Amino acid sequence: MTARDYLTAKTSTLGFGAMRMPPSFDDVCKMVDTYLESGSNYFDTAWIYGGSEEMLKKALVQRHARDKYVIADKIPPWEVSDRASCDKLFNTQLERTGLEYFDFYLIHSLDDGREKDVEDKKLFEWAQEKKNQGLVKHVGFSFHGGTAYLGRLLERHPEVEFVQLQLNYMDVLRGPAGERHELALKHKVPIVVMEPIKGGSLATLPAAAEKMLKDYAPDRSIASWAMQYAATLEGVTCVLSGMSNLEQVEDNIKTFRDLKPFTAQEMELLEAVITEAAKVGGVPCTACKYCHRECPVGINIASCFSLYNDKKRGAQEWNTSMMYRTIPQGKRAEDCTECGACLAHCPQHIDIPTELKLVVQTFGG
Repeated sequence: MTARDYLTAKTSTLGFGAMRMPPSFDDVCKMVDTYLESGSNYFDTAWIYGGSEEMLKKALVQRHARDKYVIADKIPPWEVSDRASCDKLFNTQLERTGLEYFDFYLIHSLDDGREKDVEDKKLFEWAQEKKNQGLVKHVGFSFHGGTAYLGRLLERHPEVEFVQLQLNYMDVLRGPAGERHELALKHKVPIVVMEPIKGGSLATLPAAAEKMLKDYAPDRSIASWAMQYAATLEGVTCVLSGMSNLEQVEDNIKTFRDLKPFTAQEMELLEAVITEAAKVGGVPCTACKYCHRECPVGINIASCFSLYNDKKRGAQEWNTSMMYRTIPQGKRAEDCTECGACLAHCPQHIDIPTELKLVVQTFGG
């Protein structure tokens, strides 16, 4: 069975992104159980998702039959140097998750700056060997680079069975993500969507933009618009939602229960929402926290940007300023040394040191 057939016939359109799960085991169990009971079954984790693999082992693998779910995991190119280190990391992942094989396995977060490194380490060939050994069912990659590099990858590696792309209505309709979507369609590669809500930024819009959506559909969540858009894009087989509480799980289940493409009127409304949101601006951070691992100072970069964006969207100044002061001293924006260690690890290609200066200007040093 091809990956497209498998993704279409054996997996759910709603995927459970396990990067932002709550720390409470009981809470995660409730989320996992509710998600499975809805008929959904695709779980996505990664080596660098801070305890995610181990949590899935306890909350999912040890509590549910293997035929009730599928799991996707990933190898980070920057964490390995040769075949032996790849094998060691992979075997540790199997141990962490309690699995004997992965249904889907991805080379993680490919970007233009990693092109030569990935090819030199022959990661695609190594992943294919794992598939031949029966330890991986389907091989793909997650991508954060430019359109040209995506084209080269799909040309060089026709054996790739699916690609994970960041697609949301903001990036597709007003950014380069639309080009990458079209390229995947051209190569007839199944698409798994990540960041459909753009790290949560499309779940909390500027007040004027939210009012547009609420006036049209008062009973719908703001996030559901982004989820519906991603799920109904051509070629998309699964949409990952980085759910962090039970309410988000239930809202997503409701959204995916009766998926339909947007009407012409609804698409016009989305365009108006994008225009309104663009007036406010902000830092396009998705809070993946990959940069946190690299910062020698330990700055809480994601929280700095989140509070800055909240302020830009119209949150009360006293509240955002107070919350900013709860970030421990030494870990705030003003403590950045501009070493640049974070830059190569940001999937959104944010000039982090420069943007942190804006945070300082907003909240003071």
